[in-house]
Amino acid sequence: MDNNSENIDKLKQEFIANASHELKTPVTSIQLAVETAITALENSELEDTRKFLNQILKDSQRMTLLLSDLLDLSQLEVNNPIKEIVNLKNIVEAEIGYLSEENKKRVNFESVDIDFLIDPDDFSMIVRNLLRNACNYSEQNKKIDVNLFFDNSEIALSIRDRGRGISKADQDRIFERFYRVDKGRSRALGGTGIGLSIVKHAVERNNGDIQVKSNLGEGSEFIVKFFNT
Repeated sequence: MDNNSENIDKLKQEFIANASHELKTPVTSIQLAVETAITALENSELEDTRKFLNQILKDSQRMTLLLSDLLDLSQLEVNNPIKEIVNLKNIVEAEIGYLSEENKKRVNFESVDIDFLIDPDDFSMIVRNLLRNACNYSEQNKKIDVNLFFDNSEIALSIRDRGRGISKADQDRIFERFYRVDKGRSRALGGTGIGLSIVKHAVERNNGDIQVKSNLGEGSEFIVKFFNT
């Protein structure tokens, strides 16, 4: 077996191990919460029952999100992009519309009308994950700027938050699968660890490029660019 095949096999094994670990954590938590809720219900401890039922809901939502991200990633790896001319502004507006009411109010969206040849599902994944990232890692009272514009011969999408920011050392690794800058905080916020990996994969297979600009304490800006042919 050559080195390339060995590296691919190693990456597959690491991916399976990481995915299994990420799924096992909420499953274990759900099982424990169910057992405790049953005991609390039998003892007529309704407040405790409510608390553990909420924990079950939270963990099941986290697991659903992880499975959805894994499915998106597998689709990106298995299928070729199916490109068509679409209105990028409409897609961004649709993804903003899926946010919670609280997060919608935080987003300041500015755009020109841009029709572009791209896989629309891929572009939706890019916007969805970058929005989710910005919402999760900045406080509720902080605004999120989303801009879609022409940059010379390129089309650019910028999503900027005013959160904690990312250190220079971490910026080189944030697009790796299951890499988290702050593991404990990421899990608490419901992060799966593969959202930015999905973004990078979707960008690159549509002949685009993604960059991050960030300073600790000042927030982060993700800039996606596609060449306008």
